[in-house]
Amino acid sequence: MFKLCCTSADRDGMMAIYAAVAASILMWSGAAVRPAAAQVTTTAPKDASSLAGDWSGALAVQGIELRLVLHVQSDGGATTATLDSLDQEAFGIPVSSITRTGDKMAFEVAAVGGRFAGTLASDEKGVAGTWSQGGNSLSLALTR
Repeated sequence: MFKLCCTSADRDGMMAIYAAVAASILMWSGAAVRPAAAQVTTTAPKDASSLAGDWSGALAVQGIELRLVLHVQSDGGATTATLDSLDQEAFGIPVSSITRTGDKMAFEVAAVGGRFAGTLASDEKGVAGTWSQGGNSLSLALTR
């Protein structure tokens, strides 16, 4: 059975195997030529640290706009975040987790029982998704 779709880790692993096999074949055939480094390139997946910055947006709740600002800081290997709800005068609410997987961004704010999941724009300056809290889901777009 053929695997038609694979994860980036599978693809990267297969590329490394192909490069090793190609190098072995070239060595076995007597050619002292190695594939050029540019022929096999991989890129590391971006993690939550790539989300660092201030993201702003607004929730429309029963005709009222609630402005939000997500502050993401990256310090070496640790990424932390806080959320401000400007119109509710709630500042520095701790974000309990923030993740990035490919073009997907998610964060959770346990203190208010809320979570966000969205898709990053190709320029990574915006994200569109859904804020879920208390059994309700609302569209939320954030920009930095």
